[in-house]
Amino acid sequence: MGLIPESTIQEILGATDIVELVEGYFPLQKKGQDFWAVCPFHSEKSPSFKVSPSRQAYYCFGCNAKGSAIGFVMEYENLDYPSAIRRLAERVSITIKESEDDPQARAAAKQRAQLLQLHKTSSDWFHNYLMKGDSHDAESARKYLKDRGLGADIANRWNIGFAPANGDLFAQWARENKYSGRLMSASGLMSLREENNPSRGLYTRFRDRIMFPLNNDFGETVAFSGRIIDPNAKTAKYVNSPETELFSKSKIFFGLDKSKRAIAKSESVIICEGQLDMIRCYENGIENAVAPLGTAFTEHHSRTLRRFAGDRAEALLCFDSDSAGYKASVRAYKSLSASGIFVRAVNLPPGEDPDSLITSKGADAFRLLIDNARPFYHFQIDQLNDSLDINDPRDRVSFANELAPSISVIADPVAREAMINEVATRLGIAATDFRTRVANSVKQDQNFSSSRHSDPKDHHAQLIVEDADARILIRLALTHEDTREWMKETRQESMAHIQEIPSADLLQEIWENPPESTQLNVVNAYLATLPNEKEHALRDVLVARFANLELADAKRALLRLRIRALELARDTTKTKAAQPNLSKSQILDLTSNVESQRKELLDLKIALKNIASHRA
Repeated sequence: MGLIPESTIQEILGATDIVELVEGYFPLQKKGQDFWAVCPFHSEKSPSFKVSPSRQAYYCFGCNAKGSAIGFVMEYENLDYPSAIRRLAERVSITIKESEDDPQARAAAKQRAQLLQLHKTSSDWFHNYLMKGDSHDAESARKYLKDRGLGADIANRWNIGFAPANGDLFAQWARENKYSGRLMSASGLMSLREENNPSRGLYTRFRDRIMFPLNNDFGETVAFSGRIIDPNAKTAKYVNSPETELFSKSKIFFGLDKSKRAIAKSESVIICEGQLDMIRCYENGIENAVAPLGTAFTEHHSRTLRRFAGDRAEALLCFDSDSAGYKASVRAYKSLSASGIFVRAVNLPPGEDPDSLITSKGADAFRLLIDNARPFYHFQIDQLNDSLDINDPRDRVSFANELAPSISVIADPVAREAMINEVATRLGIAATDFRTRVANSVKQDQNFSSSRHSDPKDHHAQLIVEDADARILIRLALTHEDTREWMKETRQESMAHIQEIPSADLLQEIWENPPESTQLNVVNAYLATLPNEKEHALRDVLVARFANLELADAKRALLRLRIRALELARDTTKTKAAQPNLSKSQILDLTSNVESQRKELLDLKIALKNIASHRA
């Protein structure tokens, strides 16, 4: 099966409890025998993502995502198959002994491991330079952090570092540690001086910046965010690592690896603009905070927070009160609301952010603002009042156009109607007119959403086993030991019959090569070795509802499949016999075939009746 023996995969899956695995990423709610959550793979408002401890599998009734522990890690962390197995193996302390060589998979796994190691050691180097460097710029960085109220203890806990102004120092360290130019470029820590001319060499991306490690949910450093310390510098305040094999800006929150449990416990999340804001909140006991990387707030961000905060999720936006902060908060509000998260806005005093407010007035002052945060649309009305004149007819139109999209995403129809009436009254316009604007915004959002989710390459658009009898046979082959043994014993005889059945390729494959047993870890390992479309098709069968099935049901299902295949063959023979210009011998042969098929059909139907009356 490639790089990792199937026996090892069985061992890993046998040691992995999928409920514990998934709960390591986001909370689950137990209902009956299963566990439920909002799906991590598509936007939804009510939980449709089921984790089954009895089947050691997950399934989403909304987007049809499905799989074993391996499939979950692959999809959630965007890992390839070998990397997902290795992640699970590390989790349960199982050493993988690789079998046959797969150069491409080996190279990919090796590079990912090298990149993670590089980011870890780079983070430590930046941190040591900040804490122990005797250069002027390191002293300036320490003074900057001290002036911001970030002492050595906080710097140590967050592994905050500093990239020296002289980029050659970092490049020299990389050479001394034998990190290749190719790896440094792949990490984003260094870049080509000229994209199409590698001979010009590399330059260090981060220089003269406070360095914040960016971690994934597991706490692994996958990128960096560098902040300038000179407020007069004519450059971007923050510079992040570029998109790499490890890092996607739209999938990472700063601090989430530390705050995820507090978010799950409180069912709420405070969204700050900057890393220092998030650190200040967390260090002062307000632990359910995160910071996106920049002002671009994506659907993936919203889904991530919804997974951790649950189906009663609440977000509190703590963005700057200036024009840019307002626009960013509107974008975040729309994305969060579309994911079913109730959004409130924290009304920060002009010129303040969570960092400065907590530093100057204490954590309780900030907590008071959080407690008094209002629903976002109230905040938006007040903000617009400061910039628009309701008495001006043109401003009234602008006011209505600005608010309609925000109100359209309110899921509760009663709350939405109340807001429509409130805004119409404040604007002095007819509620029916404003309601029409809101309805038009809803249609536009639906059309946009439809266009985004209609990609024919959607990875959940998979092969489907439609035939009911084929589904019964597949289900029993994977879950019923007596049926699996019967399939092995009758393999040679049955394979000839299955080959006659239209669209039975997947059933044929299982009959030829069933799993070694019907134990959960063995079946999950077996499915994990199949191509994605086949695995998803078989998972569909496994999660479907069936009556209690026995070996007799498998035998009946096979007989029904044979009967349908034979009926199709008989009809084809009859059609051929009716063709003109046939010789007498051809007609006799075809007629004889029809009679033979008729007798065989009769025998099969009698056998089916006998099995129905005498269950095996």
